[in-house]
Amino acid sequence: MNMSETTIFDSLYEQRKRPLLANTLERLRPIYSNTDLNALRIDSTSREGLSQRSGRGFVNRDILETVLGNLLECVAPGSHNARHLRNQKHDLSDAIEEVADQLYAMVVQSFLAVRDETHLEAALQTVFSLLWELPRLKSRALWNRFASLKDPAVWDAYLLHNGISREKLAAIDFRSQIDNAIQERSFDPYQDYLSTLNLGSAFEYQLQLVVSTYPGWRVLFYHDVAHALTRIEAPDDNSDLHRVPVPLLPRAIAELGGRYYQADLHPETQIGDANLLEHPHRGVTTGQTGIIGSGCVIYPCTLGGLSVKVKQRHPVIGDFVEIGTDTSLLGPVQIADRTTIGTNTEIYGFVEIDQRCRIGSSVVIGTIRGASEHPGKIMIGDEVRIGDGTVIENTSEMDLIIPTRAQIPARSHVANDGFGFPRYIT
Repeated sequence: MNMSETTIFDSLYEQRKRPLLANTLERLRPIYSNTDLNALRIDSTSREGLSQRSGRGFVNRDILETVLGNLLECVAPGSHNARHLRNQKHDLSDAIEEVADQLYAMVVQSFLAVRDETHLEAALQTVFSLLWELPRLKSRALWNRFASLKDPAVWDAYLLHNGISREKLAAIDFRSQIDNAIQERSFDPYQDYLSTLNLGSAFEYQLQLVVSTYPGWRVLFYHDVAHALTRIEAPDDNSDLHRVPVPLLPRAIAELGGRYYQADLHPETQIGDANLLEHPHRGVTTGQTGIIGSGCVIYPCTLGGLSVKVKQRHPVIGDFVEIGTDTSLLGPVQIADRTTIGTNTEIYGFVEIDQRCRIGSSVVIGTIRGASEHPGKIMIGDEVRIGDGTVIENTSEMDLIIPTRAQIPARSHVANDGFGFPRYIT
C-alpha cells in the first residue's frame, strides 16, 4: 500500500496502535496524580486535518504548535492549554491516544516529505517510544522548573509584599541549597531550609511563578522532544520498541523553539536536566555535537563550532557550570564541573578547563594557527582563577598548561614559553 496516496489512519494503523496504547497507558497512569488529571487538557485535531499534506508533504506548523502544546500538558498538566474549551480531551486514555495520533501524523508526513516509505512501519513504534519516555520527560521538565528557582527574581514583589524583607533575603545563599537538592534528587533539602527561615510557603508560589511565566524550561522541553526524535536506541525498560531517527521534524521543532524563545538548541545536542536558561529571549545557541550537563545556569551565549568537518566540533559542558551573558565557547572546548565563566568572554579551539575554575569577564582564551598549523591545547587545572580582561593564547605545537590553583591577575597576557609553561607578556 502506498501511504502517500491513501489515509494515514487506516484499519491496520488502528490494529497496531491498540496494544501499544494499552501498554503505554499502564506505564503512564502512576505518574499522574488526581490533581494532574483534573488539570490535563489536550486539544484535539480532526483526522482529516492531520492527514492533509502541505508543501512537499510536511505537516503544517499550526498542527505542530498544537502537538507541542499538548505534549507540554502531558509533562506539566494545566501549564499550556486553557480549560473548558471545546474539542478537548482530559481523560488520560483519550488524551494519550489523541497525542499519539497527532505525533504519528507528523512522523509519517516527515518520512513522506523526503519520499522515504521504507521506515513507515517504524513510525508508530517511534511515536510510542517517545510516549513511553513521558515519565522521564515529565521528571526532566520538573527539575528544569526547579532549577529556575536559582533566579533571585522568584523572590518577587508579591512575596516581598507579604512580609519577607529584602535585607533578610540578601544574606541567604539560596543557590547552594538548590544545588544540594539537585544533587540529592529531592526537593526536601530546599523545602526544609526554607522552613527553618519561616519561608516554607514561598516554595509552591515560586514553582507556580516559573511554570506560568518562565520560558527556559519550556524551550528545554521542546528540545527534549526534538532530541527524542533523533535517537535510535530503544527507550528504557522496553527493548521491544524499535525507533528510527525522524527526518525534518526535529529541526522544525527546534525552529519553533527559536521563534518563540530565541533559543536555537540543535536537536542533537545532548542536554542534562535541572538546568536554568536565564533570559533565553536574548539568544542561546547550541550545536549538533555539543554536550551540556545538569545543574547549569546558562545566560544568553553561543556554544558553537569552528570546524565544518563531521566530528566533535562543539563545546562539552560539565555539571553545575555557569556561563555568563554574551559569552562564546567555540569549537571542541571542554568545561569541567562547577566552573564559572564571566560575561563577554570568548574561549575557542582546543581548550580544556578543569573543575571549579573562575574565569572573569571579557577574557579571551584560545588556540591560534600561527607558526604552527596544529597548535597544542590550552589545559587549565583545577580551581584556577583568571582575572577580568586576561588574554591566554597558544600558537605553539606544545600544550600550554596552567597549573592547578594558579591565579592570573586581571588584564594579563599569557602565552606559551615554548616548553608548555605560561609566559607573561608585558
